Amino acid sequence: MKINMLKPSASQGKWFRMETDEAGTSAEVYIYDVIDSFWGVNAGDFVKELQALDVETINLRVNSPGGSVFDGVAIMNALRRHQAKVVATVDGLAASAASFIIQAADEVVMGKNTELMIHDASALCWGNAKDMADTAEILNRISGTIAGIYAERAGGTADEWREAMLAETWYTAEEAVEAGLADRIDEGEAESTDDTEATNRFDLSIFAHAGRRNAPAPTVKASHERRPGLSLVNGSPLAMAAHMVAKTIPTPPAEPKDIITPQQKGTDTMSEALTQGLRKRLGIPAAANLDETGLLSALDEALAEQEVTPAAPVAAAPGTVVLDEAQYADLQNAAAEGRAARQEQLASNRLALVNAAVEDGRIAPARRDHWVNALAADPGMSETLAGLEKGLVPVAAAGYTGGITESTDEDRSYNHVFPKES
Repeated sequence: MKINMLKPSASQGKWFRMETDEAGTSAEVYIYDVIDSFWGVNAGDFVKELQALDVETINLRVNSPGGSVFDGVAIMNALRRHQAKVVATVDGLAASAASFIIQAADEVVMGKNTELMIHDASALCWGNAKDMADTAEILNRISGTIAGIYAERAGGTADEWREAMLAETWYTAEEAVEAGLADRIDEGEAESTDDTEATNRFDLSIFAHAGRRNAPAPTVKASHERRPGLSLVNGSPLAMAAHMVAKTIPTPPAEPKDIITPQQKGTDTMSEALTQGLRKRLGIPAAANLDETGLLSALDEALAEQEVTPAAPVAAAPGTVVLDEAQYADLQNAAAEGRAARQEQLASNRLALVNAAVEDGRIAPARRDHWVNALAADPGMSETLAGLEKGLVPVAAAGYTGGITESTDEDRSYNHVFPKES
């Protein structure tokens, strides 16, 4: 059995970046790689940076073969909810998850010689038959919901779009506009006149068709026409998709709201009841003409005249220990140091488990940080790690790639787990 999956570039950097103009009114957001947490960057990071953009316009530039369907839905939802106007431009390729992310934009522009591809959602699953069945059910539901998103923006029915997804349908820029998946084609000068450059940057052999030139012509229904932006109301395809994956993406905490009290505004005054109460307790005749400042001065004088008598010590209740402030502080510091030492010990143990798994070939070195974080989040993952087959990943160099440069551990590990067909 051959397992097909997208592989991020070897740069080990972000698959996105965001840049704000000098005026602070617009931002360029680039998605230029596989959308995946392979290098530790996930949709949560994207959403957090996007929410921090306080601009009027977001220019989303896309050249991506797709990636995680769950991350894609979270990104699409965050873009649609942003207050800025979003204009998505396909600079090369918008395939798989990238094809529905751009549907969250207010306007979708296809660059010249660019391509777009839609297909059914897919995912890897590790587990027993029930786990596999549960994953299949989730993918089937989310694919149906994504089909509804295409139908909402491009017309037609969700069943028609699901049929196109199952067939893995590729579109040229002109065909995408005709099908209702984009608003227009960029009429500016194209950077390249070669219609293969849109797909040459990525390995598309994992798909049924490696680009539009290798795929059948798409079927465009008469009912297909470009429609307004996606709805956010409950029950809409976007809301349903977001609900399905809400638990898979950490939501950044909301910013605390400013609390302005009447006193801060300067509108509150001392109540009549409080004024009369102070006069009575201080022995000030009602005929005395004192404003609030005078009453407070009289109160200060009365407090200064009082002799402060130390309170008698109270005997401690049986079974309790009385500590002075210094003793209590020492106890707190000792407890904090103990907790820190324990956390350091646990971290060391997790690292030792992962290092052992790398050494005996259960996992690739590139996945070391992933497993350390997984063990920190769920100690029970140690059983999964221990259950992996030893020697699954080669731990010693096995030759050369055919050129001058020796192949890296990462490449050998990846090719061992996911071999390419001859």
